[in-house]
Amino acid sequence: MKPTIKDIAQRANVSTATVSRVLSKKEKSYRPETAAKIEAIAKELGYKKNLAAAELAANSSKLIAVILNNTQTNFSNDIIAAIQAETDRAGYQMFILYAGNHDARLLNQAISVALERHVAGILLVATSLDDQAATTLRETSTPCRLISVYDEDDPRYTDFKFISSDNERIGYLAAKYLIERGHRRIGLAGIDHSSTGKQRLHGYQRAMREYGLIPQKDWVKYGDYSFGPQQNILGALYDQNLDAIITASDMVAVGVIREARLLDIRIPDDLSLISIDGTFLCDITIPTITSITQNFYQMGLAAVKSLLNDRGSEFISIQVTPRDSVRKIATKIP
Repeated sequence: MKPTIKDIAQRANVSTATVSRVLSKKEKSYRPETAAKIEAIAKELGYKKNLAAAELAANSSKLIAVILNNTQTNFSNDIIAAIQAETDRAGYQMFILYAGNHDARLLNQAISVALERHVAGILLVATSLDDQAATTLRETSTPCRLISVYDEDDPRYTDFKFISSDNERIGYLAAKYLIERGHRRIGLAGIDHSSTGKQRLHGYQRAMREYGLIPQKDWVKYGDYSFGPQQNILGALYDQNLDAIITASDMVAVGVIREARLLDIRIPDDLSLISIDGTFLCDITIPTITSITQNFYQMGLAAVKSLLNDRGSEFISIQVTPRDSVRKIATKIP
C-alpha cells in the first residue's frame, strides 16, 4: 500500500494539514525543523506526491470550505444560502464541513480536510477556536474569516478577521427595549459560556445598570441556543417573579412559548418575551415574537466578499423588530 500524508503525520506527530503545507512548499507556514523532519520521514516511507496536480490546485483553486458548528438552531440557514449565492456569482464553489457542537476534535479534523483540498479560503460559521485550531489557521497561508463569532479579548482570536453582529449591542438593545416598556425583572435564557454568550450577557447587564436595575444571578439560565433543552427552563425563571425574558435564539423562544402553554403562563399578559435572531420562526408562532433581528444573509455575503477581496472585519447592522410578545407596563422609568 502506498504511504499517505496521514502516515507521515502520525510518524512526525503533527497534523495532516502541516504535512500538506510542507510538501506543498507553502513558505512561512511552518518551522524549518518541522519541514526537515517531515521531508525525512516522507523520503524514508517512499512517499510520492503528484506535484503538478498539487501546484495546479494551490494556484487556481476555486473551492471555498465552509466549516459549520452544528448547533441545533436555524440561524445559519440564511448565512449558508448567501455564501452559496455569492461564491457562485464570483465563479467559486463551496463545500460544507461539520465541526460538531463546539467539538475541538471535529473542528481540527475539518480544518485539516479543508487544507488538504488546497482551498482558496475557509469560512468558519459560529465556530469557537481552540488553541490547536487557532495555531493551524494562523500558520497557514490560506485566508479565512470567522462568521458570527469573535472575541477581541481572547488571544486565540488575535489577527483573525470576522463578520458578525455586535453581540454586546444585541444584549444591550434587548434589555433596553424591555426596560423602556416598563419591565424591571428581566431574565436571560439559553446563552452558553462561549464568547458569544458572554458578550450578550455583558450587554444585558450594562443596560440594566444604566437604568439603575441590578440583574440577579438567578435571572440567567444557560443552555445551548436550541429548542430541546429549553423546554424546562421557563418554570425556574418564572419562579423568580420575572416580568420579561430575553431568549438567546428564536429556537429557545419557541421552546419557552411551548412551556408557557403547558404552565398556563400567558405571553405577553403574564410574561413578555423578546428573542435574539429574528428568523422566520418569529412570524409563525402565537404570539409572534418580538426580536433583535440579525441580517444573516448580509452576513454571509459580506464574509465571502471580505475573504475574496481581503477586506477587514465588519459588524453587520441589527434592529429591533416589534411583534406581539412584549407588553407595555405603565411604570415610570427611573
